[in-house]
Amino acid sequence: MASKVVTFAAIAFLARVVGPAAYGYFEFAAAALFCAGLIVDQGLGPYGAREIAKSPERPTELVWQIVALRFGLALLATGAVLVFAFAFEHLPVVTQLLLIYAFDLLLMPLLLQWVFQGHDAMGAVAALQVIRQTLFGLVIFAFVREPAQVWIVAVAEGVGVAGAALCGMAKSVRRFGWAWMPRFSIPLQVLRESIPIGLGQIFWVVRMYGATLLVGLVALPQEVGYFGASVRVFVALHAFIYLYFFNLLPSLARKWQAGNASFETFTARHVHRIAWLCVIAVPLWIITAPFVITAAYGAAFAPAAGVLQWLGIVFGAAWVDGHYRFGLIAAGAQKAEMQTQLFGAVTAVVTIPFFYWRAGLDGAGFALLLAELVVWAAAWWFARTKLNLKGHAVLLLRPVIGMLGAIGLLWLTTALPLGARIVVVAGVLGASMFVLDGELRLDLYTQIRSMRAQLRERVARLARIRST
Repeated sequence: MASKVVTFAAIAFLARVVGPAAYGYFEFAAAALFCAGLIVDQGLGPYGAREIAKSPERPTELVWQIVALRFGLALLATGAVLVFAFAFEHLPVVTQLLLIYAFDLLLMPLLLQWVFQGHDAMGAVAALQVIRQTLFGLVIFAFVREPAQVWIVAVAEGVGVAGAALCGMAKSVRRFGWAWMPRFSIPLQVLRESIPIGLGQIFWVVRMYGATLLVGLVALPQEVGYFGASVRVFVALHAFIYLYFFNLLPSLARKWQAGNASFETFTARHVHRIAWLCVIAVPLWIITAPFVITAAYGAAFAPAAGVLQWLGIVFGAAWVDGHYRFGLIAAGAQKAEMQTQLFGAVTAVVTIPFFYWRAGLDGAGFALLLAELVVWAAAWWFARTKLNLKGHAVLLLRPVIGMLGAIGLLWLTTALPLGARIVVVAGVLGASMFVLDGELRLDLYTQIRSMRAQLRERVARLARIRST
């Protein structure tokens, strides 16, 4: 959370300083970097975390195999970005951004957060992420003062990656006793198993950042800036979804490996709770989207609010369907997860130009929602057939009823001020959760009893300490 706040603050500062047009140039180049960055990872991070979670005693040779593979992929991605920079006619500032970003890619193989993820050392993961984004933000705050300096953002990215990589390597050596000069090897088996995960990530980027590239090819720089600003807010908040599943993946892998019904029960419980959370989160997102855009980027970016409202619904759908996608990865069915992302990417590529032509930026936002619904349908189908996750239609019935009520509330409260509207919608929906769903009432009662028991235990322990 801290790292995302710092990053968003830095990007909002950048947008205010350079304006919509220069900010559009940055978003266009950053979209290319994000696509290239997933080529570097190619699913090796989630694959490595999954394998370490299943076998923590696995030798460190796996780590260095993955690092070597990522270096090879980084060289390939750097070449691709350089070709993109010179083969197409860009403005000088865009070419400058692309060239600096190309060399930032060579540092990414040394990011080792996934190693700590596999060992459930989430504190170390968090620290490295905070270091990376804090360095990124400090460079922007310190040096960007006018639109012509937008290229400094690419330098800031490299500084952040280098700082996190050095700290991660040092911490790995201290914690795991690794040698600084490992023996590299490149097993094809690791690459074969990780490629479907990587392709799934790339297809997700084609949907989200590829949308910015598509809009950038047909729209004015200002519109690219508006669209990119909305996507930037979405990606910043979507990171919480990714981190949620980042933490959940080792548990899913272990429960699947156990071979009993714990995987199905564990997944159903999390889907149920997150679906209800989305019933509240999505309407609040829609209500606050205009305020968030103008508060973060300034009044000049007000036209971006409509796209951000569509992306709020995408956010809720992605949070629910992620349980099925990461469940497939945990179970070793990464090819099926890749196919779900492929379906979504194809849908986005086909529908974004069409709906943008018909309805402008709002049409592009609707196209992204349509693509996410395709991903959800495909992931649900594969989860039923490959993971034996049954009965989820009934599981989601009450949250769907709650969402229909939320739509009615949004319509009925349009005349209220923003603060009052938030209180009314959150209050009514929060109460309806426990009225409609007995399981949630039981969970709440159980949690309260557990907290009271823990409090009594701590008070008793403190009393014993004082008496001693």
